[in-house]
Amino acid sequence: MESQRMDASVTPRDLRVPVPEDAPHHFATATVVLGGRVLLTSWVEGRASYRLGILDLRTGQWRVMAGLRGTLRDALAFADDRALLLTDHALTEIDLATHTITRQLTSKIGRYNTYLRRVDREDREDGEDGDVVAVGSANAAMETLVSLDALTVARRRRRGPLASALLSTGATRAGAARVLASREAFAIIATETRESAPQRLLVLTSDGYSETVSVDFPSGLHSAHWVADGALAAGTDIGQARTLTVIPAVISSIADSNGMTLDDLVSAANESAAKILDARARRNPPRTVYRDLRLEPGEEIADVTARRVTLENCVAGRAADRHERPRITRVHLTDLELQNSSLNGAVLEDVTVDGLRCPGSSGFFFGCELHRVTLTGRVHGLILNPTLDALDHATSARYAQWHRERMDDPGWMLDLTEATGNITIRGYPSRFIRRNPNLQAVVTAEALRTHDWRAVDAGRSSLRVSLQELARSDWGDATLIADPHGPRANDDLRYIERLRHEGIALPD
Repeated sequence: MESQRMDASVTPRDLRVPVPEDAPHHFATATVVLGGRVLLTSWVEGRASYRLGILDLRTGQWRVMAGLRGTLRDALAFADDRALLLTDHALTEIDLATHTITRQLTSKIGRYNTYLRRVDREDREDGEDGDVVAVGSANAAMETLVSLDALTVARRRRRGPLASALLSTGATRAGAARVLASREAFAIIATETRESAPQRLLVLTSDGYSETVSVDFPSGLHSAHWVADGALAAGTDIGQARTLTVIPAVISSIADSNGMTLDDLVSAANESAAKILDARARRNPPRTVYRDLRLEPGEEIADVTARRVTLENCVAGRAADRHERPRITRVHLTDLELQNSSLNGAVLEDVTVDGLRCPGSSGFFFGCELHRVTLTGRVHGLILNPTLDALDHATSARYAQWHRERMDDPGWMLDLTEATGNITIRGYPSRFIRRNPNLQAVVTAEALRTHDWRAVDAGRSSLRVSLQELARSDWGDATLIADPHGPRANDDLRYIERLRHEGIALPD
């Protein structure tokens, strides 16, 4: 049946993906339609759990799979309900009927590949039989050939030019930078070459390139696909969007869908996603996520009590006057996670945090002023340093002066008596820190000058680094903190015990 343009006005709809509200952002993914039967996309949940979303385009039912190694980059469909997925770090074969992983290849294919394609027989060497696929990156000169019989790497070769849809003069004049999909009398185009750039999706007629539909994608556009009687488009970050954009009733024909229109598909998929998310929320309540916030000079966050909080891309501004420093006061949090966030330079007063996780560089707290800050429970990746190294010397000097003024205040700064984990303290005098002597010890600069501390065997403990920093700094002392949960827990504790036995660490 020939596709025809519909006369009725077209209104885009959101097709819900079963992505939790607290899913991390900024993880790019591909969205792929295989044979008009299933749609595949991916996202990240929790701290580093990759998920594959499988939408049955015939029934509108979602399934969610775990076990991926990275986000989805490309996929191919094979016989017997098999599909081969390319992710950041692996080739994964799945059974679409049972939604299980059947095989996986993680070695010798490289990382961060962007395409997966079949290799024709005329492009193979002698002896390469069966299904062979090529894995590579659009930015790399070489690609890897993988034999699917044993799911093993066959060889590496220099890749040829990648096929891409050519832009006609008419499409270019209409604003096309990429052709995303073509179907009989229509073409779906994007107005930017870069997927992550803000852009528009246009549905054009193939003859006169007149505009049928226009949809803005301010966060980027990865792909678009013809499904049933319309188009389905996906952004680059499903964790952020949490929806696909559906443009129903663009054409009159319905193909590959057993008669289900896109409107029907959206209704069924949204209901399916809601059920999955409701069941997940009962097992694991979602976190409260604050994103892209900036605590400006003169601003204060006060009198807050909350649980399961994530700060993502949140920062504190720099102040010109001490009384204008961003402040966090009378805040009590349980299970706090920082993602790509920095509170450098802020004032923290009467703050209690029970459970703190700081992946990556988020655990660096530089130039903070502390007043009665209490940490309890498990702490991961925290590094406290009173200096603030700004781009201009005047700002660094200003914060250094404020730190010296804080030293005249006898009030305690930090309570670690009930905290355990990976904690590093640099430059904060021990007299301001409440400690647990079973896990923490103090070494003075005077002790380093009068004892041969380098002769003490540290084993595998990294606490020796703190003594090396103390030896070359102007600090009066350093607080050593053993991590009882880490792989070197016994070495940390033995090292502290040896330092005390040699009179280097204070006996507490």
